[in-house]
Amino acid sequence: MNLSLGEVYLFFFPTFVILGFLSSRVLKRNDIADTFWGLGFLAVTLLSFEKFHFRGAILTSLVALWSLRLSFYLFLRNVGKPEDIRYVHMKKGWKNEPVDAFLRVFVLQGLLLVAVSLTLPMAVRNYQAIGPLDFLGLSLFIIGFVFEVTADIQLAQFKKNPENKGKVLSTGVWALTRHPNYFGESLIWWGVFFFSISNIENSWTIISPILMTFLLIKVSGVSMLEKVLKKKGQAFEDYVKTTPSFLPFKMGGLFSFFKVVISVLILDMIWLGNLFNQFYVTQAKKVARIIETNGNLSFDTLYWAAGFVYFFIPLGISYFACSGSKTRSMAFFKGALFGLFMYTIYEFTNLALIKNWPLEMALLDILWGPILCGLSAMVGFTKAKSNKTI
Repeated sequence: MNLSLGEVYLFFFPTFVILGFLSSRVLKRNDIADTFWGLGFLAVTLLSFEKFHFRGAILTSLVALWSLRLSFYLFLRNVGKPEDIRYVHMKKGWKNEPVDAFLRVFVLQGLLLVAVSLTLPMAVRNYQAIGPLDFLGLSLFIIGFVFEVTADIQLAQFKKNPENKGKVLSTGVWALTRHPNYFGESLIWWGVFFFSISNIENSWTIISPILMTFLLIKVSGVSMLEKVLKKKGQAFEDYVKTTPSFLPFKMGGLFSFFKVVISVLILDMIWLGNLFNQFYVTQAKKVARIIETNGNLSFDTLYWAAGFVYFFIPLGISYFACSGSKTRSMAFFKGALFGLFMYTIYEFTNLALIKNWPLEMALLDILWGPILCGLSAMVGFTKAKSNKTI
């Protein structure tokens, strides 16, 4: 079934609104809209799928995983409990509940879902070759999904304990940001956007992640929930002082990350670009991207892939070594172990699967990993002094 973009939404919008509204009448609660919200995006994705191709299949699978998990989680969370407090507050001032619910909940949510989901058909119907922006999209989607799932699990476990009634969850991912689930949701939609953007004609769909992020921060997410959480009194006030509202890092953490990036780049340039450049080129010439210029061999670097390397290594060092370390020596210790594990896994995977992978290069690389990451963790270490957050 090949539908134009207009036909996708002409079919989807009234179906979503009517089914959602009728379900709310049967169940006598408007928060069923949350369950339909996630399923709506899956419906748009499936209606947009024209023909099998790798990007479309991957994205459809990811959306299905996210949508079904979120919708069933919200449905099971609300079963047998009073209507969500957000929807209770929403009813204040309504004169005709069925009409107001139809217009202000389901029609409005349907319109918002249409606007937010615009990037989905464009991503599913993006038939360009796989490129760097797809890897960026996948990375953001995975990080966002992990944030969202972990936050929901930790919150559910926290609420199960009756001793936590009236308390504020401030551990786990909730110690990184006051709204890790909303932050994760935002990352997911930025990820979907990057799946579509390798076709430059789809760049206008940036409206989708921008709108979703705005809604999560200013409308139905952070802003509304924090008004409710303020009722918890001093516990919430203390939580606000120590934990960022949305982004999971403080200014000090961001500065630390940039120091790690610079350190990794400089050290790797010295090691790979100068001290052992010809050793690596000679060792890897049978398996690596090598070019010859005027009789000299050098790496034919795929720079966008290298860019990911020099983002994720510092990110790992910042999170696993710098964050949580109380001394510079402890940051070095954790950084060195991180480097050892990462480089050892990388090298032994290559040795296991790639024919003629050089043993000497693998040995030297495993030596370099702990040095690079340990020293960079020391450079990036910043002792917590300020509560300034983002």
